[in-house]
Amino acid sequence: MESLNWINGQISRTQNSLYMLNAQLDEKRRELERLALVHSNLYDYQKELKQHRDLCVNPELSETTWYGQLANQFKQYRDQEILSNYQSLYDYQLVQTLDQLNDKIRETKQAIIDIRMDVSTHNTELDHLYDKQRRELMS
Repeated sequence: MESLNWINGQISRTQNSLYMLNAQLDEKRRELERLALVHSNLYDYQKELKQHRDLCVNPELSETTWYGQLANQFKQYRDQEILSNYQSLYDYQLVQTLDQLNDKIRETKQAIIDIRMDVSTHNTELDHLYDKQRRELMS
């Protein structure tokens, strides 16, 4: 039979590993919550940007606001450059960021699953070590 000191050392190391794994699990859960909140907020901002698209081309330029050659150039710039960049913000940049967040959320969920599996394995190992300890103490 294995010595009681060795078994107690293994129990201590396994308990320490379980403590560390549970700390990692808690951190990953908090990270997942933060990522989900950020994702939700960004999605809401994206919808809001789409709803307010017209604001970047308002006010309309007319004889009562601003007119003439410079007004025409400005209107053309606003319609082609500003609107295009504004649409790119919610159609491309935010979509890309949301996709990256989705990837990170999937990665974090997988890490949580992996850590849970490690915790289960360590708990089984700990139960086995307690059985060994009990047998050693009875002999």
